[in-house]
Amino acid sequence: MFYTNVSNRHNNVTLFFFTLVLCLFIMKGNFMSIAKVSSILASRIRSIRNSRGWTQSRFAMEINVDPTYISRIESCKKLPTLYMISRIAEAFEIDPYELFIDEEKLDSPDYKKKKIINILRESSQSSINIYFPLISALHKDRKRNRKKK
Repeated sequence: MFYTNVSNRHNNVTLFFFTLVLCLFIMKGNFMSIAKVSSILASRIRSIRNSRGWTQSRFAMEINVDPTYISRIESCKKLPTLYMISRIAEAFEIDPYELFIDEEKLDSPDYKKKKIINILRESSQSSINIYFPLISALHKDRKRNRKKK
């Protein structure tokens, strides 16, 4: 049967969900090997953890796991479950998909534009009223600096 439950110790995740995610990766032309996914995930977790100044032990405490689990993820010896990926993303205060974007793409102007647009789409009117003067001021300052050069 296509819609069969796969049980793990953290959560019940359906095979349907895995199939759907796999299909989306293939349809978007983003299909990667498990080794590549594991490498990107490990790198992102390590990078974000380090940027916050957290040790593996401190991060393990944040998500309530053993520090060796974090070490194994960061050394590509263990792939976390979807449940753990959501807990890791929650601890970092990011969306889970951002754990699978390599550093090169994160630094690209296109990604940053899309991220800004998504932030604005999800913002309340009062937040937009705060963002707009800031963005306008930065834009004007940049234009002035270009003219000086």
